[in-house]
Formats: sequence, C-alpha cells, structure tokens
Amino acid sequence: MQKIFKLPELNLAVEIGKYAGQANGAAWISCGNNIVLSTAVATKEPKDFMGFFPLSVEYRERPFAAGKFPGGYIKREGRLSDNEILVSRMIDRPIRPLFPNYYFNEVQLLSSVYSADGKYPVDILALLGTSIALTISDIPFLGPLGAVKADKKNGEWKFNSEYQNDIKLDSSIVIAGTKDGICMVEGHCAELSEEEFINLLFDAHEEIKKQVDWQLEIQKNLNIKKAEVVTTINWDFWKDRVKQALPVDFEKGLFATTKEERSLEMQKLRTDLLNKLAPEIEEGEINESYINFLFDSLLKEVLPDRVIKEGKRIDGRKLNEIRPLSMDVKILPCTHGSAVFKRGETQALSSITLGTIQDAQKVEFLIGESTEKRFMLHYNMPPFSTGEVKPMRSVGRREIGHGYLAENSFNNVLPSKDEFPYTIRSVVDILESNGSSSMATVCSTTLSLMDAGVPIKNMISGIAMGLFKDSSGDYHILSDILGAEDAFGLMDFKITGTQKGIMSMQMDIKARAGLTKEILSKALEQAKDARLHILNEMKKVLSAPRKELSELAPRVHTFKIDPEKIGIIIGPSGRTIKEIIAQTDTEIDIEDDGNVMIYAKSAENFQSAIKTIKVLAGQIEVGDTFVGTIKKIADFGIFVEIAPGKDGLIHISKIDREIQKKLDEVCKINEEIKVKVQGYDEETGRISLIAPKLQRQTKTKN
Repeated sequence: MQKIFKLPELNLAVEIGKYAGQANGAAWISCGNNIVLSTAVATKEPKDFMGFFPLSVEYRERPFAAGKFPGGYIKREGRLSDNEILVSRMIDRPIRPLFPNYYFNEVQLLSSVYSADGKYPVDILALLGTSIALTISDIPFLGPLGAVKADKKNGEWKFNSEYQNDIKLDSSIVIAGTKDGICMVEGHCAELSEEEFINLLFDAHEEIKKQVDWQLEIQKNLNIKKAEVVTTINWDFWKDRVKQALPVDFEKGLFATTKEERSLEMQKLRTDLLNKLAPEIEEGEINESYINFLFDSLLKEVLPDRVIKEGKRIDGRKLNEIRPLSMDVKILPCTHGSAVFKRGETQALSSITLGTIQDAQKVEFLIGESTEKRFMLHYNMPPFSTGEVKPMRSVGRREIGHGYLAENSFNNVLPSKDEFPYTIRSVVDILESNGSSSMATVCSTTLSLMDAGVPIKNMISGIAMGLFKDSSGDYHILSDILGAEDAFGLMDFKITGTQKGIMSMQMDIKARAGLTKEILSKALEQAKDARLHILNEMKKVLSAPRKELSELAPRVHTFKIDPEKIGIIIGPSGRTIKEIIAQTDTEIDIEDDGNVMIYAKSAENFQSAIKTIKVLAGQIEVGDTFVGTIKKIADFGIFVEIAPGKDGLIHISKIDREIQKKLDEVCKINEEIKVKVQGYDEETGRISLIAPKLQRQTKTKN
C-alpha cells in the first residue's frame, strides 16, 4: 500500500510503501527537489548480548544526486567522507536514547541522498526520514523526533533555509528534539549570548513539535503496531538479584581522588559480584555480560543520590567546581607553536604548523563548488591516554567528531587571509583522558595558536557540563564532568566560547523527555562561569598572540601585479613559476586578482623571488640590481637573463674599451654577472643594463 503524507506548512512530503518494501520501515522524504531515502531494519531477535544497544547509523551523499562524479581516480563511492561521518553521528545521538531499556536487537539505520538542489539541508531530511522510518516500523522506537538547522543571516535566524556550507556561515546550529523537549544540539556561532541561544532553542522547538505531530498522524493513519520487546531473561528479577548481591552503599567506595583508585574499586566490586553469582553463571542461568550491564544500571540509579547526600562528587569536588588546571607553551622546539593543557586527569598536547596558501585543504561538497580550508584541527586519542592496549587503526568517527567540534570553535576568531596569509594546522594528541578531552583540545589549541604568533581575535576555552537526576526527580548540574559522570549521567553538554559569548556547542541528552528551559538556562549560566575561570587561568600563561612568528615558520611577502601578466609568470605548463621556485627556494602563490604571496625563510630568497616576479610583471625600476646569467654575446653587446625568459642588454657602449678587446675571455655563456638597470621602456619591454664588472674602474690617487 502506497501513501503520500504532506506537511504543507513546512513544504515536507514523505512517500510510504513504494520504495524499500522489505525494510521494517522506509521513508522516501522530500522537500522540493531534495529527496532522501531512509530505512530502518532490525534483527528478529537479539543476538549474543554485547552489553550495549547494537545500533549502527550510516548517512550517504551520492554524488549523482547533484549531477556530479565522485572525486579521485576510482569513480565509485568509497569510505565515508568526514561530512558523512559527522552527519551519521548527528543522526545517531538523538535517536539512540529513544529505545526501550532492555531492547537489544541489532538495528541498522541507513540514509541516502538521491536528489539535492541545495534549497533544503539534506542532512535534516535524513534525520527526519530516519525518525519516520522508525516511527512507521514495528521496531519499538520511543520517538518520533524532529530537527531544524538554524543559520544566522544578516543578523536573523532562519530555519532549514537554502544550502550554504557551514564553512561560509558565521553561525549554523542543528537542533533536534522530541515533543517534550530538546535532546541534541550541535553547531558553531559567533560569540552568541546565552540568552539568545536559549531563545533560539525554544523557537526551534516549536518547529520541531510540528514535525513530531505530523509523524504521529502518519503512524496513526497507517495503524502501526509496535513489536513487543522480547527478552531472554527476566530483567527485573535479575536486577533485584544483583542488587542483593552487592554490599549496602556499594557506591560509596567509588568516591576517590583519582581515576585509578575508582577503577580498582570498580573492578573489585565487579569481581566480588561475579563470585557471589558464580553458581548461577555456572548453571547457565545468566552470563557475565548481563551482570555487568545490570551493575552499571544500578550505579546510574544510586550514584546521583549519593552525590547529593554527600554534597560532593566522586572525586571530592563541589557540583560547580573545576578540576585543577596546569598549562605551558613552547614545549616543542621544532614546531611553529605548541602548548599543553591539563585539567585534572585530562591532558592535551597541541602543535601548530604554518604553511602556505597552497597547503589549504580542498573540500568538496555535494552542493556548490569545492572550497579551501585554511584551518585544520586534527584530534588523536592514542590508547595509552586511558591506560589501555588497543590496536592503532585509522582515524575513527569519535576522533573526527571531536576534532570537528574543536575546529568549529575557531571559525570566527581566526584572522582573514589578507591579514594572515597562512594555512594553519593544529594537531592535538590526548596524552591522558578522564573526560572533556575535546574541551582540553580547544584550550590547548588556543594557547598554541598564540604561541605560534597567529593573531586570533579572542581567546577561547571550553567546558563540558553534566546532569544528574536524583530519586526525588530533581536535576543537578555538574561542571567539568569526568568520564564516569558522562557515562552515568543524563547529559553531555560541551560549550566553547570567548569572554563575550558562545563559539560552538555539542549537547546530548539521555533523558527522553528532553530538558526544560529552566535547566538549560542554569546549565549555560554555570558553563559561562567555568569558561571565564579557565580563560583567566590561561591568560596567566599567555595573554595575547606573540608579536613574532617562530624562526622556523616561513615568512610571507605580498604585493600586487597586473592580472594580465599572470600567464607570463606562470609560463607554459607552469614551467616559469617552477623555475623561479627552484632557483629562489621559495613557495609562491598567485591569485586571479594579481595578489602575489611569496613564502621564504631568508631575506635573500625573498628579495630574489620578488625581483624576478616584478621583472616578469613589468614592474622594473631604474637602479634595480640583479645577479643575472649571460645568455648571448653579440657584436653590439651582451644579453643577460635577469628572470626566466626575460633578458636585458648591456650595450657595447657601456663596456670599457679595453674589456671589449678581450670580451670572450672576460665573459662566458651561462656565467653569472651582477647588473644594474639603467633604463626600461614599458611599451617595448626593453631593458638597458650596465655591469660594474665591465665598466672602467677609476683608480684612486694616494
């Protein structure tokens, strides 16, 4: 049975029953000419219990959707691009909490963009399509949810407006939520005030509620029946059994100063628990993975109450207290800038490399032209940072997501290309991790950028906020959360910003009802206090960008030439420019408007490259000196090449008569000779030279 459902107010339509009929749920969702197919498929029964909900999400942008070929030599889609990974994570995060606690069937959610004209954000269509596919399936999904992308244009927020890639926008935020509240936020902005941010979230929620009501009407119209959650064990019985096997106030021992102490206590509790339940395990009534899962579930219930009762967190801090801070700069002598930032047991090392404009990363998008990224931030988290042994593989989704969040923080504080014509790369290695490593990444990068002499407009710090809910239903906000507080809490809210306002954010809520305006306002207020405290501590180490670049960084000189002369400087197949670069040991970038950027590490190389390009561009002044190469000796003079393909003439009349008699002996072809410009005809391009070596030398009388 095929049906089309429309939401005219938002120009959305979804076709059900025509495509992907063997999936549990499939939504062919469109807005104008933008079409995404989202599918949801679940296994018939749970497989071997893995201790977590086995959900996988994948978003694909098909180049043919915009009439393009895949880039590269292999003209077939391969591994996911960074953008596809980021959107996959964006869909996963609000969807994952909306399943029953004891539902462990494997679920796969796929979304493919089949048509895109840029007049609606297709990533939002994919998130909506995924929610619809789950809502109309028999999978026990506790949604639906809606989503909007908010872009700020000309000082006004617009929802789900025409495509503009995020790199070109000052502010772009994705907001997702259920009918009851906001449950996921991610994006970047330009010193957004907390008040404006809160108002934006709840304006967006009004749009989200329309999408949710529409999906519920579709579900009702199709008379969808949800499958019962089939379990292989009696969860309530075994939860009570595990609770009985644990000591009274078992969570009290987890209150310790260090992560290692807590880990040892946690391991002891698990070991003692498994020993007490060994007979049941041996009889096959239950296995270890179920017991560990139920132990974690109980801990999530009792830990918040213990924290509130004790009036302190598991590491002894108050709810709004920041862990001890330490930081340093210029610790890597061979990099262009470096810094280490430590907060508690989380430590991030950032190194900065400054390169030429040609080092910028080329980025292709499904819609629009490719662009260049002049700032890159790459986040790495090696296994030793958590004291673990793991295989070192390629960069994972987590690393890409954390790097993207941190990178976006700097969008609006970096200098323009005209102000600072360099490509900048920050590489951050997490040397130690116990929560908030992405925020430590932001802080270390701020310090390393300033250490490198990058003239950022403002300093940025970051903080991760958490949330506990006690047994009485009250919420308690935590500043600077530990890894355990993230795992056992209800919120992970990462916020970066300057003294003036918010620069980026990423919020995930595990509470299915979302959060109220009051709680979010309090979280933002507490986050601001923490952010400012960290900024003040950072300023004690380095309060402004260094005035001088590292001696190891390339220097840049910029000047303008006539754009019509660019072809002469480039030469056939780039031969001329390559020759200049090789001869002067520089890097040269020439833009279409005639702006020339020369990068070199020595003043001598600078001057050589500048002179050469100016000669080819016709910017020659009487008195300029060059070290040229003799190319031809004629009866009327000597031709000297002062730039690739550009010769000047030392007329025979400018050569001493005595030297003229033995010219072949004094001057050799391909020999270097120092010359000076005596005249230049702009119309004909002729250059008249003199050479001190070939002129009469006046002797001085004693």
